[in-house]
Amino acid sequence: MLKGELAFSILILVAATYLFWETGNFVKPGTTMGPSFWPRIVLGCLIVLVGLASVDTLRALETRQAWGQSLATMDRGKLRFFAAIAYLALLPVLGFILTTPAFMIAFMLLLGEKSVGWILGVSIAMTAVIVVLFTKAMYVPLPRGEWLFRQFSLLFY
Repeated sequence: MLKGELAFSILILVAATYLFWETGNFVKPGTTMGPSFWPRIVLGCLIVLVGLASVDTLRALETRQAWGQSLATMDRGKLRFFAAIAYLALLPVLGFILTTPAFMIAFMLLLGEKSVGWILGVSIAMTAVIVVLFTKAMYVPLPRGEWLFRQFSLLFY
């Protein structure tokens, strides 16, 4: 299990490094924050985080903590994976405003969080912060959904 995680982390690290290098072709002369600014920020953070995750996985492999992992923990990992896939599938249909808090609630429950107030507060607050940051500060459109869900999203942004 951990060897697969390590291989996947290395694959992501290589792809992110390549894409970071490719953003060098986005240069627009005479601008301080050209079109490569945000992709480089995101890819740089991805490289750092995947690198840290890879180091953590290597440590776990060395100490052989993975052998004590229970079947229930492995099933939760699969549930988190399928929850993420469901989020990506529902995002274009239901929109960001409805899908994200529901996903965050489900994911926090799968991670073992027990406090209902904390779960609801964090999911609603983080969704609001992301909507304001992306739509107002960076002018990046978020998925609004289809049909009635689009009308609901238009109330917020």
